[in-house]
Amino acid sequence: MGKATLKYLLLAGILLPCLGLAPVSAQTASGGLAAFDFLNISPISRAVGLGEAYTAIGDDIGAIYYNPAGLAGMLTSELNITYLALYQSISYEFLAFGYPLGEALPDIGGTVALSAAFLQPGSLPRTNDSDQVVNGTGTFASEDQVFSFAYARAFGPYLQLGACVNYLNQQIDTASTSLFDANAGVVVLPPFDGMRVGLSLKNMGAEAAGFNLPFTLSTALSYRHYDIFSEQDDGALTAEADFPIEPIQDPTGVKVGGEYDYKWIGTRMTVRAGYEFLDTALSGQGLTIGAGYGLDFGGAVLFLDYAYAPEDIFGSANRISLTTKF
Repeated sequence: MGKATLKYLLLAGILLPCLGLAPVSAQTASGGLAAFDFLNISPISRAVGLGEAYTAIGDDIGAIYYNPAGLAGMLTSELNITYLALYQSISYEFLAFGYPLGEALPDIGGTVALSAAFLQPGSLPRTNDSDQVVNGTGTFASEDQVFSFAYARAFGPYLQLGACVNYLNQQIDTASTSLFDANAGVVVLPPFDGMRVGLSLKNMGAEAAGFNLPFTLSTALSYRHYDIFSEQDDGALTAEADFPIEPIQDPTGVKVGGEYDYKWIGTRMTVRAGYEFLDTALSGQGLTIGAGYGLDFGGAVLFLDYAYAPEDIFGSANRISLTTKF
């Protein structure tokens, strides 16, 4: 089987069921049946380095993907750009921006955020069943897109709520389909310094539109401790359980992770590690690792994060994220 055919079959298994061109739904990595499986590709390098146990610990722009309630913890504007190199030259790009409304609209408050994600396999030659290019038919293209809008707000010192609306679009050659769905979440901050409890629901409402998306309930707990070895460091541990509501064939996913930060004048260095057990997403199963480096430019902080995830149906993946806070 040639590379072009293998790449085509991979794309067809994900896209065709969503476009009404096949009689069955796409097969997820863990054996369940669901359309729009690309929604499980995780775009945030920091989160992947933590084994994707991010529902509770996420308090930055990355929360728009994992738990929108975490956006309420943002203190400054944030811009995130992520690039992910997948199997057979398939690329995934993610762009997100969050803005706290406290100063501009104090009567409303909270945080608004926007994001866009693109899965781009590029152009493929039209081939027959023997993996031979069909003369005169040229190439075809496919693309997946997700555009999201989220709002989160704190209600007192112990509760944060958030919601996110997503517009999904998939196209392969001349066929395309689109729909809306929603995510919602809550973060509870117990009166115990460093503790966070998170809960989120992903991909609500797609079933009403006739699509069987990976509808999941996630529950998580995280704890951060400051001044571990000195006044310049801190560390956090996080654990999460994902319960598939639809499709019910998928097993429960359990994820754990930890990170250690060391800060000195104008800079910060972070190391991360995580592990995923019985993962229901496309991010594989096993050990994840990550690292980050931050620089303070006097009013704007720039973070570069890297993560490596174990092999999945797209192959092993290296993620690079660039985030600025200003």
